[in-house]
Amino acid sequence: MSKSKVTIKEIAEMAGVSIATVSHVINRTRYVRPELVDKIEKIIVETGYQNKIADKERKLLVGRESTIVAVIPNIESTIYRDMVAYVKQLVSVQGYQFLVAITDNDLKEEAQVLAGLLVNKKVAGIIHAPVSDVASNYTKLIQSGVPFVCVERNILGSGIDSVEFRDREAIFKGADYLLASGHKNVLFFRESTDSTTRDERTKGFLNALEKYNINTNDANIVDVTLEKGEDDCMLAIQKALRRYRPTAVLAGGNRITLYLMKTLRDMGIDCPGEISVVGFGDESWSELTYPPLTILRRDVKGLSAKAVGMLFEKINTGVAISHDCYANVELVVRKSTKMLDNGPFGDKAAAPDSVVLTKEEKHRLKAGHFRVAISFHYTGTSWAELHEKGIREELEQFGIDVVSVMDAHFDSELQNAQLDGIRLQKPDAVIAIPADDSRTREKFQELSKVSKLVFISNVPEGMSKNSYVSCVSVNESENGTNTGRMLGEYCKENKKKKAGFIIHGAAFYGTRVRDNAAERIIKDSYPDIDIVTIRSFGEISNAYQVAKDVITANPEIEAMYVSWDRPALLAIKALKELGREDVAVFTTDLDHGIARCMEEGIVKGLSTQRPYEQGRAAAAVVAKSLVSEEQLPKYVGVQPYQVEPKQLRLAWKEIFHESMPDRLG
Repeated sequence: MSKSKVTIKEIAEMAGVSIATVSHVINRTRYVRPELVDKIEKIIVETGYQNKIADKERKLLVGRESTIVAVIPNIESTIYRDMVAYVKQLVSVQGYQFLVAITDNDLKEEAQVLAGLLVNKKVAGIIHAPVSDVASNYTKLIQSGVPFVCVERNILGSGIDSVEFRDREAIFKGADYLLASGHKNVLFFRESTDSTTRDERTKGFLNALEKYNINTNDANIVDVTLEKGEDDCMLAIQKALRRYRPTAVLAGGNRITLYLMKTLRDMGIDCPGEISVVGFGDESWSELTYPPLTILRRDVKGLSAKAVGMLFEKINTGVAISHDCYANVELVVRKSTKMLDNGPFGDKAAAPDSVVLTKEEKHRLKAGHFRVAISFHYTGTSWAELHEKGIREELEQFGIDVVSVMDAHFDSELQNAQLDGIRLQKPDAVIAIPADDSRTREKFQELSKVSKLVFISNVPEGMSKNSYVSCVSVNESENGTNTGRMLGEYCKENKKKKAGFIIHGAAFYGTRVRDNAAERIIKDSYPDIDIVTIRSFGEISNAYQVAKDVITANPEIEAMYVSWDRPALLAIKALKELGREDVAVFTTDLDHGIARCMEEGIVKGLSTQRPYEQGRAAAAVVAKSLVSEEQLPKYVGVQPYQVEPKQLRLAWKEIFHESMPDRLG
């Protein structure tokens, strides 16, 4: 075989690999196993093919076919700005010059740009984000023989090479997340321009509706014409929000996300209190908003690398050989969304600020000399202190006295005796956390005949809906989902696959909902994670031995969910004694001990109640019930707070309303 005439195809045959693999070794465009690299490079040297490569590089560097051009709609959008930076880096390494041409998303402007490039002998290849998807608009480009690859957008037709995002899958992810969170009235904003991208995103939204048996004819979809400018776009968004009154919104583009957030701000709409938002594109500001924005984040770097690799294949071999023409889009859950929760009787959760007292009602409260008693299941935690603080501060502003605070020490018999004592005090209302959901029912039922009852967290089983005013609780479904998702993301990022669950064995409504939600999100969204075992504890003190037994029997466990902080601390004690501090722990509720373990690194994430806010909400419901005949919500849900190690000090201030101490007890 003549050394001067050897081809890349023959190199591939001699190495027993594909042409694409040889191309990747030559151009360093993708990872190839070191042993294959050595084999191919040895054949290249033996056949003299390296002289051909060097000759081509010399020609490129002196001017002929030495330039790669990115033809894009604009430079304002983050995706194109980032893509240009990545592509420039990748092509410069190969010795090519790099230029950018802007079309302003205008078909005529684009045609002029392409016409100039096709007659320019220096142009080796084009990375193209087309204005249109109609092939007839690009006849000259397609027939020119100049290598090109479409990015982010595509031209419909055979033989058109492209690298796109999984747009249908991405919008499906966002819509599915909102629908799974209990939102039925979801509004989708999409760009008005005709394109395959728009069509794919729309299909993703409709597919999600179909999954939840929502008639797609009833889909709430609004087109936003970006070319009209910011003011017109924001006006269109404002009109749509007023017309559809959604509980959740999904944005179908970068600029739509920005305009949507500005519109919500200008309208004074609380996110996520009134509307949950899933944005698109992961602009640099999305993590810095308040609240940080849940986002569909596109892998622009991956898109750029795939496109450049495909283009070099076409330049070097004449054809593109690629089995994966898509870059991923990831759902990043932050704090702009909330789950819609249901209470014990299926009542939808009302927001705490939905309970509002009129000026007249406040006057009547102050003149009424009302009295309230508190019955806690346990007062020995900072949680109970915050509950009580919130209750007292809310009641004091209305002149309502707290006549007693009882601590049942998790003993249902003791709480029953205390409830008898409270009944003798004849308070106007009682705020209570049941020590047991079944054994205290009878006493609470008796108390309900003489005092208004407001429960925190749980309602005793079997109590009728009309025997209490309301139940105030953290959104336990979201609490568990948050914790499960953090465990799932940790395992995904760190390539962990084995998890153990330690849950509450008692039949408390709140903990049951929370534990089930954590398990469900792992099974639904993280199929690669194996929940090796689920063990329960009845008494909190049993959690230590349960954790010890779980790890001893299942040493392969790499991450652990524990229902809440107190049993989690006992589980951590067991892990430390077994020398298994490598097991990542995820739990609910922030306290001194858990914060210390998070600083130590064994607790990787948690979702926490807001006890002070729950106390204030319970007191507000009591106050309203004493002077109003208005039907109050049977279930008031307080959104939980998600905590990761890097956010610990901020979270502490949010939950405890004070700075975190330098030394945690």
